[in-house]
Amino acid sequence: MKRSVGLAALALAMALGQGMVAAPRVATAAEHVPEAVSGQVVKIDLERGRVTMRGSDGKSYEFEASDETLKDMQVGDHIEAKRRPATN
Repeated sequence: MKRSVGLAALALAMALGQGMVAAPRVATAAEHVPEAVSGQVVKIDLERGRVTMRGSDGKSYEFEASDETLKDMQVGDHIEAKRRPATN
């Protein structure tokens, strides 16, 4: 009898423990909203289609841009861009 009670307790503990396994995290809608970043252009790479800016927060950001957008851009220009959240 003691053995069956012990096994039942073990089975219950294992069943309850299954719910404690971490489920994959689902991003909220707010985490998918692009963040607006403003700052000054510090580098333009026409070959790669990239522009690097120093944000008003002091951080550097690199963005992809079309040839049409980059052709009129100059180092020193103040721009605002939307930064997408990183995907895992």
